[in-house]
Amino acid sequence: MKFKHLLGFSMVLLCFASCKKDSTIIEPPIEPKEDPLEYAKDSISYSINGVTYNKTESSSFYSAGNRQPYSKVDSIVNNAYYISGIKDSVLYSRKYGFSSDRQKVDVIFIKTYSKAAMLQSLILRPKNIMDLFTVGSRNYALDYERDNIQNGIALTISDGFRTYGSESFRMPSQLSSDAQKNSKFEITSLRKLNSGTYILEAKFNAIVFNEKNESKKLENGYLRLVMSKYDTIL
Repeated sequence: MKFKHLLGFSMVLLCFASCKKDSTIIEPPIEPKEDPLEYAKDSISYSINGVTYNKTESSSFYSAGNRQPYSKVDSIVNNAYYISGIKDSVLYSRKYGFSSDRQKVDVIFIKTYSKAAMLQSLILRPKNIMDLFTVGSRNYALDYERDNIQNGIALTISDGFRTYGSESFRMPSQLSSDAQKNSKFEITSLRKLNSGTYILEAKFNAIVFNEKNESKKLENGYLRLVMSKYDTIL
């Protein structure tokens, strides 16, 4: 009788041990923490004569364009200027704009590419848009919209002030080559989030001029751009 009880008890233990061995505890998947930068917006700030301007936009990108690089006047007929340049290349630019009641500012990224390194969409665009935004310093393109030789950055603010000279070939070049010698634009960070969105941060200072060659200093500049994968198709 005791043997039967012992045998039964042993069977229960064996079944319990077998069930315990076979059972697998499935832990719930650990959700990756969402980066707060996923909710960041485009932002710019700078000061002029001690007055600070800042503005935030949900999306500040508003245009991209193609221009003739290394432009020069071939001929002038009946006051019409005929312009030529390097035929196998294109100057590509992307504009980001910030508007407020106090002031409007545009930041323009500029670079010349071989047509072979570009894709045709609405306009010619680089195969890799992010090539425009690599970390490092940029020059201010003084001849933007005119000769279109220089790569780099251009800024415009309200009332016709900008970092580059007149685009008209009817006038001599407005700015000397050292007009921005004490200016700086540096992309300090380019971070890719898990979603594929890029966060660019830059710091800058510059001098902006109007047609009368009056100038203003932009100081303590900061720029943040939030670029999703959909922002890189133009």
